[in-house]
Amino acid sequence: MMKRLCLSLVAIAVNLAVFAQTVQDGVKFLYYEQYQKAKEVFNKLVAANPADAEANYWLGQTLIDDDSVAAARAHYAKAMTATSQNPLIMVGMGHVELLEKKNAEARAHFDAAIEVTKSKKNKNFGDPQILAAVGRANAGGGTDIGDPVYGIEKLNQASQLDPTNPEIMLNIGISQLKRGGEYGGEAKKAFDAALERNPKYAKSYMRIGRIFETQKNTPLFLENYNKAIEADPAFSPAYLQLYTYYQNRDVNKAKELLDKYIANTEKNRETDFFYADYLFRAGKYQESLAKAKELEATLNGEAYPKIHKLFAYNYDRLGDSITAKKEMDLYMTQENPAKLTGDSYAYMAALALKADKDAVKAEENITKALAVDTVLENKIGYMRTLADAFAANQDFKGQYKWLNNMMAIRADTTARNYYFIIDAAIKAGEYGAADSFSSKYIASYPDQPQGYFMRNKAAILADADTSLGTALPAIEQYNAFLMADTAKNKNRIISNIGYKVYYFANKAKDYPKAIEALNEILALDPSNSYALSAKKQLEQILNKKSLTPKKTTGKLNNPVNSNSKYLKQYSVS
Repeated sequence: MMKRLCLSLVAIAVNLAVFAQTVQDGVKFLYYEQYQKAKEVFNKLVAANPADAEANYWLGQTLIDDDSVAAARAHYAKAMTATSQNPLIMVGMGHVELLEKKNAEARAHFDAAIEVTKSKKNKNFGDPQILAAVGRANAGGGTDIGDPVYGIEKLNQASQLDPTNPEIMLNIGISQLKRGGEYGGEAKKAFDAALERNPKYAKSYMRIGRIFETQKNTPLFLENYNKAIEADPAFSPAYLQLYTYYQNRDVNKAKELLDKYIANTEKNRETDFFYADYLFRAGKYQESLAKAKELEATLNGEAYPKIHKLFAYNYDRLGDSITAKKEMDLYMTQENPAKLTGDSYAYMAALALKADKDAVKAEENITKALAVDTVLENKIGYMRTLADAFAANQDFKGQYKWLNNMMAIRADTTARNYYFIIDAAIKAGEYGAADSFSSKYIASYPDQPQGYFMRNKAAILADADTSLGTALPAIEQYNAFLMADTAKNKNRIISNIGYKVYYFANKAKDYPKAIEALNEILALDPSNSYALSAKKQLEQILNKKSLTPKKTTGKLNNPVNSNSKYLKQYSVS
């Protein structure tokens, strides 16, 4: 009897604990991005009281934050009836409509919700909860979602009526960023104001960190992500953000952060995904594939786009670019277009070349990458990715084109960049461009040999049969540089002069200039047998002593022919 009583008391205690959960408990789970736990709380509250406007509103917000917009619409449509069109639910439906790009309908719901509450709360502004919800809706989504100026107006009104809620200031900051990079300072002020309201509000440190991350200010964004953890060690999104930073830099540090993320969040498909991602970063491609396939088996056919991107990465590293391309196609098809980032398009471009050798598709994807990413450094990275992919395909025209496009949006005048773009231009047959970039290289780095050598190489290739002599200025410039150390560079100098001898003797038929060039060789190497022999032949021609017409052809023997060892020695490779 006593045992039954104890069990009954335990059951009652459990039930009380369940029903004791409040909307704020669910909102806290949502703050920590623990969507399943948040949904469980809100679903129970709604089941207990279908007319509970707050529980219904936050359940819809959880669905939105968890990328279930269609489910959020269905939920809010049902809640509109259950709550007799409560203003908060009207705002929730407006939020869905913004995400669906139905801006006029959304605005009508927002304005109507505010108007209803003006008579019940503040006659000028309305209810701060409604105003904050309108601001939250307009702060959400990408830069093309909502009206940030309208959202900021309502959030400022909410801030006056509710001076303690840090989320209001957070959403002002997010909305300022949606207005453009020039509003980054205003966004930072709003995020700081959120921390003044609640110094433990880790999400605000995260947002400040993201500002510095877009500015490539590594010390400050790492500092703020770590401050988020210091403010709230249970704030798992900060561990995940740091994991993302270290995943390609320090695999051991990344593993440590991933373990902390998993320990501080709910176990779900996301935690399984990130563990599979870690295995990929650690170079354990087969293990990563196996873990990802285990996860895929639990989805029961439900779309989970990013798993296909992880499959693509693994197959690509394992040498199967065909399967990698198929998986990436699935990812691009299934993912929400608003979430397709520049790096995804750039990777798709590289795979289009690698798997299909499809330059058109590759360039289409890079164009999309450049359109969706506003960060200049990222744009340059995407162009370099495509240039490298073209080079791997031995398509040097494509490589040169995209290296040149990089230079057009931000000139990279480092010696290393000059070398690669000149090399690509030469291989692509763009000899005029190679000469132009080589001249810039020489002007910027006059003490380095590569600029002279590559200008010389391009000039010779541009005059393939040596008939024009247009390579001579580049050769003279190169030799002038080499003459600074004749002991070290003697053979190269003589080889370059050999080109001049060949041109003047065989193409221009300017024997005196050919002899002058031979004298340059003899000044460096007085016993040079080739120069001595060729000079003797040319002098005989000039003296009309050894030159006799061929009876069969009536042509003269070329005294210096293309088989000369100096022309063989002269190499442009």
